[in-house]
Amino acid sequence: MKIGPLTLPTFSSPAKIGVVAALVLALSASGGFGALFFGASGGASAPIEKGDTGGVPTAVPGDSAITGDRIDVIRTGTFSLEVENVDTSLTKLTSVVKSQGGYVSGSYRYTDTSTPYLTVTFRVPAASFDAAVLALRAEGTVLSEQISTYEVTMQLVDLEARLRNLRASETALLELMSRATTVSDVLAVQTQLTSVRSDIESYDAQRASLADQVAMTTVSVTISPIGSSIGNATNGFDLGKEVARAVANLIAVGRTVIIAAINLVIVVLPIALVGALAGGLLGRTITPLFALLRRLMGVGVVAKRTVRRR
Repeated sequence: MKIGPLTLPTFSSPAKIGVVAALVLALSASGGFGALFFGASGGASAPIEKGDTGGVPTAVPGDSAITGDRIDVIRTGTFSLEVENVDTSLTKLTSVVKSQGGYVSGSYRYTDTSTPYLTVTFRVPAASFDAAVLALRAEGTVLSEQISTYEVTMQLVDLEARLRNLRASETALLELMSRATTVSDVLAVQTQLTSVRSDIESYDAQRASLADQVAMTTVSVTISPIGSSIGNATNGFDLGKEVARAVANLIAVGRTVIIAAINLVIVVLPIALVGALAGGLLGRTITPLFALLRRLMGVGVVAKRTVRRR
């Protein structure tokens, strides 16, 4: 085949089949198209970022985990508000929370480029959680909101059952202590009693912590003045850095293209050439056999036709 002054070699069908087979084997051995053309490092790829899950996993209790209609849940809320005045809004929200039986459990104030920010954490009774959320939404513009619910019925039921059994064991050990007559018996019972009481204290602390989180929900609010979201969007923008990052991306793309071309010349073409040679040799060997077979079959057909005519 001629392209202008150049004359390209023409491959036979067996040679073409050999090229395809060699490339398929090379792809399977190297681990895919990317590894064959770009090497083991793989070429340029976009970074994978971890995304926020957007919530807390919620346990699904079984039928045996709930006693009657009892359901114990821990509710939390995280909000970001944009208000006219940070201190005024804080005073209003604190007053609302206190009127519902809650309190402020912590706060953090900081300033970023002369813009004040305030993060405050409220503890609100579970029965007043929805009312507190409505008050927060009405106070300003909600930039973000996340409400999570986590069921702890199974954990509380299990802890309470363990505590009942341990307290029964404690009562039995105290009864044995009163009946002990020797020092060794007293020491043995005292050792077991100490272990049981230690377990009681541990499980009771876990139960109290979960019960407190169920009874008092947690609401975290970040308060910022109006216009701060625009400042955050433009904060840290540097035209020079953006240009440099774009140039770096262009260089990375060019590097990938160069690596692919090098691998095409050094790796892919030799493999294709070997496949073409192997396919051509195999075709030269098999083609005469096929021709002979066809002639034999043709002779057989002619002989049959001659017999029929007679």
